[in-house]
Amino acid sequence: MAYMIRRSPYWRNQYNLERAMNRFFDMDSEQLPSGFPLDVVETDKEYTVKADVAGFEPDKIEITYDDNTLSIKGEVKDDNENAEEGKYHIRERSYGSFYRSITMPGVIDSDNITADTENGILVVHLPKKPETQPKKINVASKKVIESK
Repeated sequence: MAYMIRRSPYWRNQYNLERAMNRFFDMDSEQLPSGFPLDVVETDKEYTVKADVAGFEPDKIEITYDDNTLSIKGEVKDDNENAEEGKYHIRERSYGSFYRSITMPGVIDSDNITADTENGILVVHLPKKPETQPKKINVASKKVIESK
């Protein structure tokens, strides 16, 4: 048994045309991110910022802290600049300059901020000022002696 399949050009079927346009613009809208994902964790003693920086050279990462704002800037070079490499079928890895800035509370001891990287994760330690850290206060009990 033979089946008959009707083929319509895109311009004759508005639904197909709309689908094609949506696919075109969806693919085109995936631009390079200007930032990168990060986590901020707070403990009693510090804030810890963890950022994915795979592909960044650690000495090329610039971290600044000014006016309660932590800024992280870096650049990933395009390692595929040679046309001799071949034709791309899929290209999802991002490259270029990246920048991320977050506002921190004004309780950071900016003189003691440290940062390190391991396995593509940047960890920035932002210690809290000692006067803002919680203090445990012991409660003493007084025994009352009754006199007879």
